[in-house]
Amino acid sequence: MLDEYSSVQRIESLIRLVKKGDPASLTQLRQKLGIGREEIAIKAGVSESQLRHWELGEQQPSSIQHTSWKLRLSDYIDEEISELLGMDKGEIINQLWEIMWRLND
Repeated sequence: MLDEYSSVQRIESLIRLVKKGDPASLTQLRQKLGIGREEIAIKAGVSESQLRHWELGEQQPSSIQHTSWKLRLSDYIDEEISELLGMDKGEIINQLWEIMWRLND
C-alpha cells in the first residue's frame, strides 16, 4: 500500500494527465489506472475499436466524445481520492479537483 505522500503524488500525476487531455496522456492514464480499453469504451459510449483508433491517433473524437472520455477516466481518479481521504465522494473531491486544475503545469 502506498503511504499518504506517495498517494497524493500519484493522484496529482493522474490529474495532470487528465488535464493535459491529449490521446497519449489519456491512454497513459487508462494504463496507470489499470483499466481496460473495453471498460472505458463502454462508459464513454463508443466501441473498443473506436477508442483504440483515438488512442493511436488514427481518428479524432468529437469534442463531446473527447470530453466524455476524459470524464469517465476522471471518475476513477475520484474513487482513488475518496479512498485516500477515507470519505465518500462529494464536496471535498470537487474542491480538490478545483485546486488541482489551478496548478501550474
